Amino acid sequence: MMLDVTNKKILLLGGGKASAEKLRTLSQLGTRITAISPEFIEEFHSLGWIDFIYRKYEYGDLKEFDVVYSGVNDRDVEREILKEARERNVLINFIDKVEDSDFISASTLIQENFSIFISTYGRAPGGAKMIRQEIEVKLDLPDLDNRVGEMAKQREARKLQF
Repeated sequence: MMLDVTNKKILLLGGGKASAEKLRTLSQLGTRITAISPEFIEEFHSLGWIDFIYRKYEYGDLKEFDVVYSGVNDRDVEREILKEARERNVLINFIDKVEDSDFISASTLIQENFSIFISTYGRAPGGAKMIRQEIEVKLDLPDLDNRVGEMAKQREARKLQF
């Protein structure tokens, strides 16, 4: 299942390594996100599509959001986050805890005319990244994107004939 998050408000909790692993996926969404953490590692600082809030998670933070990624790495705090997510019907992904998550965020290759989603079902996120990198090296993605774009144009032209 793919979820269109075009008009969804996204929150990222945590500013460490686990949360940083989601930055590539989040960057491809083409939308601003909010991130809450007392501090953020280097990878975050050059990204202009993140609104930063420098503090710990507080109950009520999920109120305005539709989708939440949590990389807090504190089990007690994560229980509180899960409780709030359930109360507010907010979709949540605990970056390192698939068993508490509503969804798994796949590793993605997004082109103009197609996307490839790779998942290890949350069991080996590093494995999904490795597969994505292998695909990037072995396939001519710009050429495939152009060919798929041509196919889409041909299909559209056929529809206009009827």
